[in-house]
Amino acid sequence: MTNVESILYWLTTLLLAVGFFISLLCLFYSRPRAQTAAQILTAVATVSLTAFGVIRWVGSGHPPFVSLFESMIASIWFLLVIFQLIRLRVGHVGIVLAPVTGFSLVLLGWSSSLPKQASPLSAALENVWLFIHASFATAGAGVFLLGASYSVIFLLGEDRIQGLRRRFPGLPEHRRLPETVVTYLLFGLVLWGVMIVSGSIWAHSAWGRYWAWDPVELWSLLSWLIYALLYHARVSLKLSPRVFCILNIVAVATVAFALWGVHYVYETIHTYG
Repeated sequence: MTNVESILYWLTTLLLAVGFFISLLCLFYSRPRAQTAAQILTAVATVSLTAFGVIRWVGSGHPPFVSLFESMIASIWFLLVIFQLIRLRVGHVGIVLAPVTGFSLVLLGWSSSLPKQASPLSAALENVWLFIHASFATAGAGVFLLGASYSVIFLLGEDRIQGLRRRFPGLPEHRRLPETVVTYLLFGLVLWGVMIVSGSIWAHSAWGRYWAWDPVELWSLLSWLIYALLYHARVSLKLSPRVFCILNIVAVATVAFALWGVHYVYETIHTYG
């Protein structure tokens, strides 16, 4: 990373860490001003991460979601931007600030252990379908993480939610929060599905085949099927809201593994950078 990128990266980490700590306290103590401060810190962190991405894009000459490090940062960016956009329309989304910043910090911590140097694209990666594929992958991960954030809030319990409704006007009743989770789950399924299809088109262009049963392809498909089954279990089979939210959080791990964990375990033709 350049010096400017490094400053923005660690500034984002610091802002999110402080915002997470404050928002966590706000879940248990009524501090409206502190909640506002946490939201401002997160908004500034979003701007900082956006500036990081723009500078890296200009410096590398390609969108910043090609390397493993960039893929994680892009997913955090999508999570934060979607959160901010929804916050402008729906005030109660601030209730998920703690899990949103928490998930972001986990990914930032993971990304800090990865090589951060930007590199030129290989010939096989210079294809518009790659950028469509990668952008939908990271956007899908961000949406799934936001759905998991609502699942975390639901698991706090009905009594806690009733108390929080006084601080977050418009917050749905506890029993209706799983419906919000279902909405994000469905949206994530669409994005993840486009990721798989566009990846197949890119694979045919780069390698001459649409599907090779590579570990990354298998885990991406497996995670999509898990979410599809989870959606069906909740909507059609009326799966218990508590079990549904727990499984929704667990399902995020399959997305993280498909995007970033497979390379630690399997030999794969999918390489970053």
